[in-house]
Amino acid sequence: MIRRVAAIALVLLVALPALGAAVTVSEVAREVRCPTCNTPLDVSNAPVAQDMKAYIAARIEQGETKQQIIDGLVDEFGSGILATPPKSGFDLIAWLAPALVVAAGLAAIPLMTRAWARRARAAAPEAPAPSSEEARRLDEELRRRE
Repeated sequence: MIRRVAAIALVLLVALPALGAAVTVSEVAREVRCPTCNTPLDVSNAPVAQDMKAYIAARIEQGETKQQIIDGLVDEFGSGILATPPKSGFDLIAWLAPALVVAAGLAAIPLMTRAWARRARAAAPEAPAPSSEEARRLDEELRRRE
């Protein structure tokens, strides 16, 4: 009895990683877009999207990996079908542009604050010089404090 339980547990332990690595249609569909409506394939109900989901399901049954299925869809529909652009060639701009914009914005902050500070100093009115009567009263008050 104990040997049977141990054998079943061993078989399950060996099978679990294979079950966890199984690809689902929705998992692949999240990675690509519908060529008709340009929405993620997993939420699209267009006829082409239904055909693509059937294609994905057939490829999963044949034992293909997620990347192999996506590569097949890209071969058929082009790289515009990918939900995220590839990180190479011209599409690399889509990955670099946001970082460059943020870096430029951060670099502009010190320049802008210096310019604002200069304008504020230039716009601040200077206090008028005290009259001779005010200067005399100020000197008297300062002497009393000492």
